[in-house]
Amino acid sequence: MSKKWMHITGGVIGAGIVFVALFANQLGLDNNPVWGIKRWLAFFLGTFILTAAIFHREHNVIGRYLHTRTGQMALAVVSLSTAIIFVYVWYVSIGLWTSWPNEMNYYNLLAAAFHNGQTAVDVAPDPALLALENPFEPRTREGIPLLWDATLYNGKYYLYWGPTPALLLAIFKIFSPQDVGDKVITFLFTVGTFLFAVLLILELWKKYFTDTPRWAILLGIAFMGLVNPMLYILIEARIYEAAIISGQFFLLGGLYWLFTAFDTSSRARFALSGLFLALAVGSRTTLVPAIAFLSLTMLVWAVKTRRDKVITLTLTFALPLVIGAMAYGWYNLARFGSAAEFGLRYQITSYNLYESLDETFSPAYIPPNVYKTLFNSLERREIFPYYFPTRWSGPDALEREYPRFYLLLGEGITGILVASPFLIFAFPAWLNKDKNFRWIVLALTGSSLLTFLMLQIFFFTTMRYLLDLIPALSLLAVTGFWQLLSQSKPSRLLWWTLSITGIALITYSIAISLILPISGHMEAFRVFNPELLKQLSWTFNSILK
Repeated sequence: MSKKWMHITGGVIGAGIVFVALFANQLGLDNNPVWGIKRWLAFFLGTFILTAAIFHREHNVIGRYLHTRTGQMALAVVSLSTAIIFVYVWYVSIGLWTSWPNEMNYYNLLAAAFHNGQTAVDVAPDPALLALENPFEPRTREGIPLLWDATLYNGKYYLYWGPTPALLLAIFKIFSPQDVGDKVITFLFTVGTFLFAVLLILELWKKYFTDTPRWAILLGIAFMGLVNPMLYILIEARIYEAAIISGQFFLLGGLYWLFTAFDTSSRARFALSGLFLALAVGSRTTLVPAIAFLSLTMLVWAVKTRRDKVITLTLTFALPLVIGAMAYGWYNLARFGSAAEFGLRYQITSYNLYESLDETFSPAYIPPNVYKTLFNSLERREIFPYYFPTRWSGPDALEREYPRFYLLLGEGITGILVASPFLIFAFPAWLNKDKNFRWIVLALTGSSLLTFLMLQIFFFTTMRYLLDLIPALSLLAVTGFWQLLSQSKPSRLLWWTLSITGIALITYSIAISLILPISGHMEAFRVFNPELLKQLSWTFNSILK
């Protein structure tokens, strides 16, 4: 087909899609006069195709750009990233697109408190709860209304989760009094985390892996965006998930500014890195060991490679971290009278943490937690969606030996090597000999190992906790895969074997990641979108039978 007819065909198709979107009601394709997400998607898709057909010529600005490899790659990255964000919208809305059900608003409560100049939320504890001698013992407060999992101290409710998202939301409330639910916060930080992951992938590709084929770059972006539990957390998307993903947003942002500063020695980038890492701690305090390691890595790098600038660069990086630590200490002091008290011991939850706080972290929990984190298997069923997360699938020896306080059967979790076997490519990242890249691998490896250790010594583990570890580990895996592709080039057979293996593992990992949010939250789909669940079940059962 000649280019002329390609433009004509594209124009007709684009105009047709726009026409259908505009007149779907009149054509009987949509009985709802209010535009939903599908009509908007069709409209923008048609507009894009029509615009490209009209203006895409080799001699104009769009044509000159799109006829370059850079322009084509940019278009591919933007298109893929947009598609992944729409996948996020589908999951966070449980397939409803424009309606996001089952939403909590804990961070909105804390933001309102900050907006009003206070640290306690504006929810009054029930007088019956305050009258109890020990309100932290679950057996003594049966039937009393509670702000679940909140911290009760001196007759007021506080929230122990990191305050960073609430601080940002409080700034938003200066301009708008609108309530913002935890689902919206989780979604926004998930998108932000993914976009920083894309920036990191592109930055590492351009600087250290220029010979990597473009399909491998796009494959890495897809994996980073869809790896479990990125989608899994979007179904419930409560304050628990919001705190974790906001920590990852600021962590990956801090890594992006840090890694780009390694090449440029830019004080502004080091300052931004320190600021983002400080905000990461303010979102998720369990990231402290990882960020401490990143800080040490930065210091050693400065001493070894920028000795003439070591003081100014280190101070620029460290100042936001010091200010952040002091601000968090003041926040704790204002709430609980101690800079080192985060409120976990005063939590109103299923366990009496006030008396058992010293048992929440212990090396004794490592054996069962390691198994659950790495190897806990899926359960195969004959009904859609066929594969379900399990609470425990480990050997009897580990089940018999776990400590009394350990919550073996808390929540479902699928082991990293079961759900995302592509992550085994993290190890070959160390084969790259570039000195600057070695610092990046060291930073990612050390922070990942310390985060992994933090997960293992807690008294239970669950799917959302994997998100503390997965983004940095995924970045290592993507670059490790690229490294193997580069080293295998002399052998065509080996290169093709690695390529097919990588594609297969990523395809499997993404497929499992798409399934687990549905199978792990079947009740949410049954309650909020039963018709969709029926359609999916019928479609897949028909195909597979």
